[in-house]
Amino acid sequence: MIRFRNPGTQYSTQIQVIKLLYNALHDQAFFTLDDMAVVIAQGKMMTAYGYAGDDALRLSNTDQKSRNSAWNNAKMYAEIFRMLGWVTPYHESNSYPMVFTYIGTHVAQSTGDCSKLYEQCVLGINSPTLLTSRMRYDERVRFFKCALRTFIDLGGVMYKHELCLGPMSVNDEDEQAYQDMIQSLKSLRGSHRRLDRAFNALAESLGMKPGSVDNCTRLPIALMKSCGWVEDVSDRSLYGSALDCLQITQHGIETYESLADMYDLRLDQYLRLDEPTQQSMIRLGIYSMLQRAGYDISDVQAQVAEDRAQSRGIIGDKDLLFSPYQTIRRAQVERALGIDMGIGLESGLHTETFGSAVKDREALYGIETWSLNIPEAASRELLALPEDQAFLHQVDQMVEGGKSSREIVDALFDHYIDATKDTFYPLIATLFKIMGFDCRFSRAGDNGARWDAIIDDTERSIPIEIKSPTEEQHLSIKAIRQALENKIILLSRRTYMTLPEVSTLAVGYYMPNERAEVARLISDIRTTYGYRVGVIDLKSLLTIAVSILVDGKGFEKEKLYTLEGLVNADF
Repeated sequence: MIRFRNPGTQYSTQIQVIKLLYNALHDQAFFTLDDMAVVIAQGKMMTAYGYAGDDALRLSNTDQKSRNSAWNNAKMYAEIFRMLGWVTPYHESNSYPMVFTYIGTHVAQSTGDCSKLYEQCVLGINSPTLLTSRMRYDERVRFFKCALRTFIDLGGVMYKHELCLGPMSVNDEDEQAYQDMIQSLKSLRGSHRRLDRAFNALAESLGMKPGSVDNCTRLPIALMKSCGWVEDVSDRSLYGSALDCLQITQHGIETYESLADMYDLRLDQYLRLDEPTQQSMIRLGIYSMLQRAGYDISDVQAQVAEDRAQSRGIIGDKDLLFSPYQTIRRAQVERALGIDMGIGLESGLHTETFGSAVKDREALYGIETWSLNIPEAASRELLALPEDQAFLHQVDQMVEGGKSSREIVDALFDHYIDATKDTFYPLIATLFKIMGFDCRFSRAGDNGARWDAIIDDTERSIPIEIKSPTEEQHLSIKAIRQALENKIILLSRRTYMTLPEVSTLAVGYYMPNERAEVARLISDIRTTYGYRVGVIDLKSLLTIAVSILVDGKGFEKEKLYTLEGLVNADF
């Protein structure tokens, strides 16, 4: 299966960043990840631990580059820009340093809307290429062309896991393999259990966790949305329950129809061509991309006519679908175009020149762990709602099946990876009720409740900000701010009784990615307002609740009322 990495995917941000980098670095012969990190940070296009600019660089500056968030942020952009053909390796043998490409220069120097050229770059993504020798997959596919075709052949609507089982795991040059893939996906529909079984089997065959495989869909979905090819839709017809699915747009259909009429040149065929024809294909590929994106190519029209004549025996009168910078090494492309992109000054920016302030933030990084060693029975009198009973039934079934507490937690955690608000909010309330807290969640349409759930207490009520995994998988800074707002509003309106020193909670599927940044904000909130903010993830809540239900052991509940910072729980 194609492993799409999960870098930042906001189209407008990508355009801003490539422009920023080009303006700062285009006079250099090449640029490094250090160059990128410094330019992006100083351009205020990233933050680290709540800070931007030079402070972000200092706070990120660790002894190990792999743990430097500014450097990793630069690497994230480098990976997606390379995938889009905007930058390419300077040397043939190493991925870094890099140079801007002829296409990347067009994007960086654009003064108006460059979405059409962006779309051509997304369509240019294909595998294998001469630039991906270290890839861990062997699919031979132009993914986005294949994905659009798959949408159409499956009636226009797909669930994201079908992307993994379908166009991300097929050789689209093999028509029989493609048709078999379509039939396989059709055979899964109608049963969510069949889909889960197939998806989990795929993850196991790849040696990956289901959540990691799921993450591989985030970038391709974001790119398809940025191009206007798909849109979100809620659908019950595919698997019998409401799922957040994707639906192909009319523009997506028209895009595939135009692709179907083009000559799709892949790496293997290109390598079999003689050198004059290769050079013609390179020029036709580049100029065709620009022409389809609305650029005036009249200055090279004579060369295009000559190249069409050279390649007519292969492509006929068809338009050519071939993105050289995304398929072959730059030396071949630049030789065909008669240009040289690797001339200029030496690279001159280094993250090491910024003093390290890592020790200033490391004290904020720790996560408290709650031990489950206090005898406790589940508060079943609180578990009266259908959602509560359904959860208890799930756990009882797994206990009867011989699963251990840890296996039950892992299974439930994976089960809720795609939970929406309608499922996730009641689940969080159920877990707190098992722990002995009278917790109530806000139902959809209840505009009077500012918080998503609340622990109702005669004196020490606790508001809870909840983020379902379909909202954000990792709790963010925004969730912490909303938890603060919940506390302020509760103290002001006194809808439930509480005290200033009682915690306000943020609960989500995963802990925050930038834990130290969140911890710093929580510390700042305590310093400025005097309020405590606690952060708990789903696996910790499941661990506590299952331990109580199965093992009869819980935690010291008084800790919840004064929780500050990030906490987890373990058996």
